[in-house]
Amino acid sequence: MDKLNRMAVFATVVAEGSLAGAARRLGMTPSAVSQHMRSLEKALGVPLLHRSTRRLALTEAGEAFYPGCEAMLLQAQQAEQRLAELRDTLVGELRIASTVGIGGRPLAEALAPLLQAHPKLRLRVLADDRIVDMIEQRIDIALRVNRQLADANMIAHPLAEWPIVLCAAPRYLSQHGVPEKPQDLVRHSWISSGYVGVHLNLHHQSGEQVKLRLEEGQIISGSMNVIRAFTQAGLGISFQPLYEIGDELKRGELIHLMPEWRPAPLRLHALTLERAMPERNRQALRYLRDYFRRKCEKTLASGVDDVFN
Repeated sequence: MDKLNRMAVFATVVAEGSLAGAARRLGMTPSAVSQHMRSLEKALGVPLLHRSTRRLALTEAGEAFYPGCEAMLLQAQQAEQRLAELRDTLVGELRIASTVGIGGRPLAEALAPLLQAHPKLRLRVLADDRIVDMIEQRIDIALRVNRQLADANMIAHPLAEWPIVLCAAPRYLSQHGVPEKPQDLVRHSWISSGYVGVHLNLHHQSGEQVKLRLEEGQIISGSMNVIRAFTQAGLGISFQPLYEIGDELKRGELIHLMPEWRPAPLRLHALTLERAMPERNRQALRYLRDYFRRKCEKTLASGVDDVFN
């Protein structure tokens, strides 16, 4: 590495035409530049410069050696410039891992303004309800809900807390009746996921809590989209994140059951591997925070049934 540094000093000396000029450009003293040159010539075993009190001139060896040093220095400067662009400007590819639900409308609404304002920024979305390896997939930001960090080195950036609602299709309710209190849920069919376990805790708006033990349903899936599809088909009751079923509730395809009783909210985090991030990552996090903060504020201001009005 010392030799590479001295080659860069040599290229700068030739470009500036003097030891003093190279020293000013490199932020060094002339004596330090002179020492680098002597060390380089000693290591190479040949003189590179003819020195006089008034000027410098390349030796034959120096003329042969200089183009390679100049090219090395230029490539290093270009590499540093490209790195600065990636760090400080919104260019290149932003890779986001998301659940299928969040990777649809919410993510599009959150990041569309950022992408429109910066056309050189590319977005690659890996929408999967399974946890992906952020290092293997080169993920910049992973959006995850109600899950512990898979790695102690991950940094969690809280984005939102969303209500989870109990819902069913009109077809199911017409056949099996509408539950009016938590204890009625025990006799109903459940379409379950990892979120709804054998034990279910419900919280009343008055502060009362109820714990129920439920039998696993006929349909089990780790995909919220699958659970929603079977719920809409009238095969049972399920819990759904409110932000994903606003349209279905408006159209009457799903009915919000016992709105006064709710499970624990869904907590959404953006996970990153480093605190020091490129500008595109920082800006994407800002847009995500702003978008989900507005949605949460609307939830609190309007009530869960009106959040998408």
